[in-house]
Amino acid sequence: MNNVKGFTLTELLMVLIIISVTLAIGLPNFQSLIISSRLTSSANAMVSALQLARFEALKQQKNVVIANKNGQWENGWIVFIDEKKGSQAPNNQLDSNEFMLANFDALHSSLVVKIPTSYKNYVYYDKYGRINDNGTFSFCSSSVLDDFRSVVIALTGRVHIESSTTKPAAKYETNCKIAT
Repeated sequence: MNNVKGFTLTELLMVLIIISVTLAIGLPNFQSLIISSRLTSSANAMVSALQLARFEALKQQKNVVIANKNGQWENGWIVFIDEKKGSQAPNNQLDSNEFMLANFDALHSSLVVKIPTSYKNYVYYDKYGRINDNGTFSFCSSSVLDDFRSVVIALTGRVHIESSTTKPAAKYETNCKIAT
């Protein structure tokens, strides 16, 4: 008698069926977790940029600008000290005599940013730490329509994050849901 060790075909098929069912149930939840993590990371990056800009504006008593890259917030953003003097309004151009404080990378391709019109290309903090206009940056997923992160900016310059779990559906309707 020889002892052959191994699996029968039936045992192997049962294991494959169990793995398939587990993946079929768990994979959508895992994808949702990844998207949620991307949204949180993007919102936190914007909060970091805004807090850095406010701090530097107060510290250096100058306007500090957060500007999008290449005309879209999805391409990332930069933070820089705007050296314009007098009544000249800040802009989204980093001039040769201006110092860049931070550079933020592009968002994942599955994310979009919804913004108020006043934030089209840039926002800035004045030397008193106030933002040019209050508003909201909403980070939305193109695939999971019921999840979002919104960075809410008060006119005083203070920021906080709202999400699909902390705000009612009415806020979601105005920020991320695609109009039908």
